[in-house]
Amino acid sequence: MSLPVDIHRLLPAFLSAAQSENFSVAARQLGVTPAAVSKNIRVLEEKLALRLFQRNTHSVVLTDEGKTLLARVAPLWQALSHTLDTARNDEQHPSGTVRVSLIPGFGRQRLMPLIPEFMARYPLIDLDLSLEARVVNLVGEGFDVGIGTHIDPDSRLIARQFYPMQMVLAASPAYLARYGTPSSPQDLYQHQCLLHRNPSTGRIVKWLLQHNNEVQSIEPSGRLVISQPEVLMNAALADMGITYVAQWHAEPHFADSSLVPVLANDWPAPVPLWLYYASADLPSRVRVWVDFLLEHFRPQNL
Repeated sequence: MSLPVDIHRLLPAFLSAAQSENFSVAARQLGVTPAAVSKNIRVLEEKLALRLFQRNTHSVVLTDEGKTLLARVAPLWQALSHTLDTARNDEQHPSGTVRVSLIPGFGRQRLMPLIPEFMARYPLIDLDLSLEARVVNLVGEGFDVGIGTHIDPDSRLIARQFYPMQMVLAASPAYLARYGTPSSPQDLYQHQCLLHRNPSTGRIVKWLLQHNNEVQSIEPSGRLVISQPEVLMNAALADMGITYVAQWHAEPHFADSSLVPVLANDWPAPVPLWLYYASADLPSRVRVWVDFLLEHFRPQNL
């Protein structure tokens, strides 16, 4: 027997009346009139071809068929109500763990200062942040959100332009005083350059510059190769050469003049960081995290 399509509208009247054996009490519980309760039960009986109540002028009593239906339906209805209440509570009070993969520099320099605000706003959500300079399979590795320049291309993801990553050249005033300040990208071949090995690919990172509206790829030479940008900054602060890093690493040192910009007019155009997630239909715990990120890092035209 197929269920009537409006079963969700008819069952509350039956369940309430069956449990109270009184249409007036059921009506008060449901916030409707006794006539509405009686009508819904009559329609349900017609659709099921069952007589659910014996009626007289003073009371209503469940029939055997009504008792059987109550025994079968009441637990299912309670479970459904509980599930819906739980879902509603989760929507209003997001909880659980959000796993995030992101590039380390952005995580340390841009994101971490905002984490206390997020955790205070959503006290039932835990964050699991993986700061690794590598290509990840977001879905395969169980991440909810990724932030980076690229992700495993086999993953079927939503990708949104998120934040501009500006690469800069920097050196200490003492180094430049000793060895001179480059005036063009070609001058870099005459300097000690602090080289970055990408830990994901194992390759030395090329320096992309833009001189006279023309992009130039520089393969600098140097005696020191380092896999972590933070350590590159330490080497630059120790007057060991010129480094090429994301702006967020150099900004604090530009601010206190411990490092100075080099060839600022030749820095390349920013490249976008991307925000990745697996579906537009996100669990509430993930959706509020994505909304929080977009609130603080609004997409920009790059």
